[in-house]
Amino acid sequence: MSSPRPKVAFFRRARFRLTFYYTAIQLLCLSALAAFLYARAERSMFQELEKFIRDDVSDLMARVYELKDDWQTIQARLDTESRGERFYELSFRLLDPQGKMLACSRTFREAKTKPITETQLHDALDGEAQEEIVRLPDRAHPHLLLTRPSYDPQTKKVRYVVQTLAYLEPLEKLTRRLRTNIFSAIPLFILLTWFAGYALARKVLKPIGMISRTARQITSTSLNERLVRSKSGDEFDMLSATLNDMIRRLEESFTLTRQFAADAAHELRTPLTIMRGEAEVLLRSGTRDPAAYQAVLESTIREYDRMIHIITQLLLLAQADAGTVKLGSEPLRLDELLAEVGETFKIVAEHERLTMEFDSFPEVVVNGDRARLHELFANILDNAVKYTPPGGRVAIACAVGQDDVRVAIADTGIGIAPEHHEKVFGRFYRVESSRSRETGGAGLGLSIARWIARAHGGRIELQSAPGAGSTFTVVLPLPVALESQAATEPAKRPPSPPA
Repeated sequence: MSSPRPKVAFFRRARFRLTFYYTAIQLLCLSALAAFLYARAERSMFQELEKFIRDDVSDLMARVYELKDDWQTIQARLDTESRGERFYELSFRLLDPQGKMLACSRTFREAKTKPITETQLHDALDGEAQEEIVRLPDRAHPHLLLTRPSYDPQTKKVRYVVQTLAYLEPLEKLTRRLRTNIFSAIPLFILLTWFAGYALARKVLKPIGMISRTARQITSTSLNERLVRSKSGDEFDMLSATLNDMIRRLEESFTLTRQFAADAAHELRTPLTIMRGEAEVLLRSGTRDPAAYQAVLESTIREYDRMIHIITQLLLLAQADAGTVKLGSEPLRLDELLAEVGETFKIVAEHERLTMEFDSFPEVVVNGDRARLHELFANILDNAVKYTPPGGRVAIACAVGQDDVRVAIADTGIGIAPEHHEKVFGRFYRVESSRSRETGGAGLGLSIARWIARAHGGRIELQSAPGAGSTFTVVLPLPVALESQAATEPAKRPPSPPA
């Protein structure tokens, strides 16, 4: 039964947060853009006003120079100024280089504007134009006051100083209308952006909802199900692929765990069944023969030893999976270790009517745990002896390379089919379970051997075919600096499986 869908507050949902962030970013961008455009527009209007004033002043001064100081006519021309003739209302005041007013428009007279200051006059005579914002008593909006020099066309010297008043009411109306439009458009645009962003976030996050619904339906009993991929190659498709891969690994782990538990129960049930059967037979027989009881007890002890061995191996593998097994790492002579293991199994091989072959090994030093490496080679040799028929041979060879050392253990046993090469390293796996039962094997030796090899940074390679024997090659890395191996014996190639 799938777990109930968790309730998430609306404000905590990803679609709300995405929409909020998206809208906030849009608001910031729009505000910055609006401020930039408003500033540019205001500046452009001021520049256009200044250009308009310059053109008007140029026309006025051209007329003044034509009239040749006919101030009565010039004053009459300025008096005909009308506030409604232009979009911008302009007023003029003409001064001589000493600051004396020669003529002016009505606005200058009626508003009683202040006379030109010494600073303004001095700057104008130096050829500098000035502008400032002034307020007149009877006007609601400010004026732009421009002070500019006027050069005599013949002498090229400053002959007049011209002051111009431009009423800024039209400009302020335009800027006010622009601000109103901006302030009206931004909220509307943000509102549209919110709904569009929410719809977009809902569409984009829709695959997440589908993944969540499907994932809630997958339990430990339905790990064979997979999430549906869109095959679009986007992040959600990659997420589905990653989750499918995780579910696959979980399925494999659950399968291995169930198989492991079943195999362990089977391995432990067999000796218990044997002990129970022998005890029942002995009790039913009613015999009082001490030899019979002794035989049953000896068989029981053997089965106890078998169970203890299986439990010890299981405990070791469980600790290895948990990463709690601490391996030693010290320099050790691998050639001496191989000779020691070879001598031990030479006796076992002779008992099984097998030939054990190995020559002197090249001197080589590796870093590792001596006891675990001994167990690694012992497990492989134990399998070689168990699965080789009488009259066969088992050979050990060692070859030292530039970066690693290869130890090959070859036999003339029953061989392993290619489809079983990887499976033989699994726990409780046997190619021939009946023969393994006779020899007392539990199918854990090669699993432990592979773990020991990997824990030492190495690996185990297998070459085998049915009826052609098997060759297990243990590859272990050499230490980084091995000056002591500069004069080692020539490397020997691992032997081929004996014929």
